[in-house]
Amino acid sequence: MADRVLGQLSLADGLAASDETIFDLVSKELDWAPIRTLLGQRSGPGSGNTSYPAEPLVRCLLLGMWHGLSDPALEAQIRDRLSFRRFAGFSLSDRTPDHSTLWRFREELTRERLIDKVFEEINRQLEEKGLIVKRGTLVDATFLQARGRPPKQPKKGHQGPVKPSADKDARWGKKGKKSTFGYKMHIGVDQEHTLIRRVEASDASVTDTEPADQLICGDEKAAYGDQAYYTHARHARLAAANIKDRLMRRPNKHHPELPPRHKLRNRLIAKVRAAVERPFAVFKERYGMRRLRFFNLTTNRTQCILAACAYNLRTMIGVLYPPDERRT
Repeated sequence: MADRVLGQLSLADGLAASDETIFDLVSKELDWAPIRTLLGQRSGPGSGNTSYPAEPLVRCLLLGMWHGLSDPALEAQIRDRLSFRRFAGFSLSDRTPDHSTLWRFREELTRERLIDKVFEEINRQLEEKGLIVKRGTLVDATFLQARGRPPKQPKKGHQGPVKPSADKDARWGKKGKKSTFGYKMHIGVDQEHTLIRRVEASDASVTDTEPADQLICGDEKAAYGDQAYYTHARHARLAAANIKDRLMRRPNKHHPELPPRHKLRNRLIAKVRAAVERPFAVFKERYGMRRLRFFNLTTNRTQCILAACAYNLRTMIGVLYPPDERRT
């Protein structure tokens, strides 16, 4: 059975047309045909209700990311807002998906790791547009709080099992004096426009340096990171790949005090790598990701990659259509 047909415009749709929005610019600049091919058809063989095609549902999830909406809130906004309908491909007469449909589709993206393919295709198109320059990759990680509360600490004299957290994948992580129960998001961004090239998620107990090699693409000219990322082995791997090591040096037991030249080097690197904080600020301030919404690592990973897709698309529009030149 074929997926249901959407977006057949009527006279009412033409009369309801509004000014061009950022969503329209995303639709115009991104070639959605390869993404449709990657996602494939959702309706199975045989009789029964037709399914929503995958592309409109991906567009819906992107709208939810850009506005920090839960699935029920996203359902309401898609139903009521003309700009949302137009971006997702729904006419005024089309029935829009409910929150359970959005939830199930996110699980499809998680189960089959289709979201990874969507992210890779978006980045391929960004590279074709010349937006990914490969002059340098900035790597960093940030804590994201778990949806579930941490395990309860046993009271003095308590006997028996401790009540576990509802989120069995979350763990404690510590940076300085601050501890966080939850997850970590690890990213590698292109130096030119802070477009995210690599993204991974882990529980909060994983150190920053463990997934670092996966964040370096291998085709950049330099890799930038703070002191947590420097090791002699990584320095050797970067040198072998002809990638300049721009990882900040740190003192150790043999050299408890950095020499002045390394302190100066660290300050110069810090000015460049500071740009990697911009995506994290967007995720937490605009996308509502200070606390994750799901109770397992795999679905939270999908949400992190969706956030990276949403961030890259909005950044693309910011570069191609500077605000002072954009028609509002």
